[in-house]
Amino acid sequence: MPKSKIKYIVISDIHLGAYNSLLTYIEEFPDPVKDSDRFKVNPQKTSPALAELLNCLKHIVHSVNGSSKPPQFILLGDVLELALGDINEASMTFERFLEIAYKETKHHFSESILYIPGNHDHHLWETAREKQYMDYIANLKPNQYINQTWHTTKMVNPDFIQSDLLTGILRRNKKLKRAEAVIAYPNLEISSKSGKRSVFLTHGHFLENIYSLMSTVQRVLLPEIDDDPDAPKLNRSVWSKMNDYNPFKRAKEITTPKSIYVLERENFAWIDFFWSTLGRSGKVGTGIGLIYDMLQDTKAVGKLAQNVSAYLLRNLNLPFLLRILGIKWLLYKGFSYILTKIVVKVGQAERGMSNSVLSDEVVHNMESYLGETLPAQWKAETQKTKREFPNDYTLIFGHTHKPFAVETQDLGLKISGKEVFNTGGWVVDTIQPMTSHGGAVLFIDEDANVASFKVYTEGEVKPGFLVPDGKTNPMYETLVENVDLQNKKFGALSRSLEDEIRLRRRYLKVRIKE
Repeated sequence: MPKSKIKYIVISDIHLGAYNSLLTYIEEFPDPVKDSDRFKVNPQKTSPALAELLNCLKHIVHSVNGSSKPPQFILLGDVLELALGDINEASMTFERFLEIAYKETKHHFSESILYIPGNHDHHLWETAREKQYMDYIANLKPNQYINQTWHTTKMVNPDFIQSDLLTGILRRNKKLKRAEAVIAYPNLEISSKSGKRSVFLTHGHFLENIYSLMSTVQRVLLPEIDDDPDAPKLNRSVWSKMNDYNPFKRAKEITTPKSIYVLERENFAWIDFFWSTLGRSGKVGTGIGLIYDMLQDTKAVGKLAQNVSAYLLRNLNLPFLLRILGIKWLLYKGFSYILTKIVVKVGQAERGMSNSVLSDEVVHNMESYLGETLPAQWKAETQKTKREFPNDYTLIFGHTHKPFAVETQDLGLKISGKEVFNTGGWVVDTIQPMTSHGGAVLFIDEDANVASFKVYTEGEVKPGFLVPDGKTNPMYETLVENVDLQNKKFGALSRSLEDEIRLRRRYLKVRIKE
C-alpha cells in the first residue's frame, strides 16, 4: 500500500477545566482542614497526562509526515468544559494544551484549528452563530429584508465561522499570533481526492433522545403545530372522533425530526441552557455538578430523594386520623424509594454505565442519522452540483466516552459495510472502573482513510492502532509500519494516565461523600 500522510488529527471529550478530566491539572493537598479542600483544579499548571499525550502525538506526526505539511486538529466537541465548570478554568486549561502543542519553533500541527462543538461546549457555537448573524445584518442594504438566523453550518463545502473566544485564546500565545479557530456545527464532511469516499464527523449528542427532548415535548403537548395547514381536511366519522377518547387505544408514536436543521432549531436553547450554561451559574452550578456526581451512588441518590420527598410532603395537610396512622411517613418512604430507583436509572444511562459499546437507543438513532439525517442535509446542500451521496463513507463521533472501531453491521445496523469510529473520552466518570471507557485519537489522511490511536481504556492502559476487524487501509498500515509503540514516550504516557485515573477516583469519592 502507498504511504499515507496525516492530514487531520481528531480528538474529543477532553473536558478541559473539569476536575474529572485526565488532561486538567488537579492539585492535591495532603493535610486539608476538611475533605472538600483536599483537591483543587489548577488551570495554570499542565496535567502530566496532557503533556505526555501531546509528546506522543508529535512523535507520531514526525514519524509519519516528516517535514511535510503539519496536520490540522479537529476538536470534536466537549473540549472546553462549559457545562460543569467555569469558562475561565476551561480557557486557561486550553492554553496549557496550546503551550505544549506549539512549544517548538517549528510547529508539528497547523495553526488553524477546526472546532465542532458538542453538548458541553455548545455555547461556543451559539456565540459563533450570533456573530455570523450580526455580520450578515451589517452587510445588508437599508430596509432590505432580514432572513431568520441559521442554526447549522454547511456539511458539504462548509461555511466555517471564526470563534472570537478560541482565536483570542490562541493569539495570547506569542507563537500563535496569526492562528485562528473556526467552527462548524453539527456535521462536517471530509472527502477524498477522488470525491468517492467521505468521512462524516459529528460530536454525537443527537444520537441520544435527551438532546431532542424539546421536539418530543412539542409533539406530545401540541401535535397540531406539525399539521400542514394547506393539507385537505378529512371528514371524520362519529366513531372515528369517539375513538380519540378511547383510553385503551395504542398511543401514537412520537418520532424525532430527521432534519438536522429542525433538530437544532427546536432544541438549541435546551441544549445550551442545561448542558452548556447552567453549570456555570454560581452556587446553582456547583450544586448541579455535585448532583451529577451523586447520581452513580445509591446512598447519595437516596439522600437526594429524601430531601425531595420531605419538601413535597412538608405542606401536605392530611386529616388528623391519617396523621395518627402514619400515612405521611409511609408516603415519605414510598416517594423516596421510587425517586431513588428512577434517578439512579437515569443517572447511570447518562454516564453510559454499562460495558456494552452502544445502547439500543443510540444504535436505533444512528440508523436514522446515517440513513436519513445526513443524506437529507447532503441533498439540501448539493442540489446545484447534483453530486451523489457517497456509497463509501466513515462516521466519526464521540460523546459516549467509549472508543471503538467497527463496521455498521457489527453494531446491529441495517446499513452495512460502513466504518464507525468513536473517539472515546478523557475523563473518569465513575468510582468503579468501566472497562469500555477510554480515550482515542483518530488520524485521517488526504484520501479520507481513518485509523484510531487507541490510547487507553479503564480496562487496559496500553496504546495501539486500531481499525475495524478484518479491515486495513493506507493510513493504518503507515502508522503500524512507521511508529514504534515500544518507544519510551508511550510508556510514559501510560504511566501518567494510570496515576491521573487513580487521582480522579480519589477526588470523586470525596465529592460524593461531601
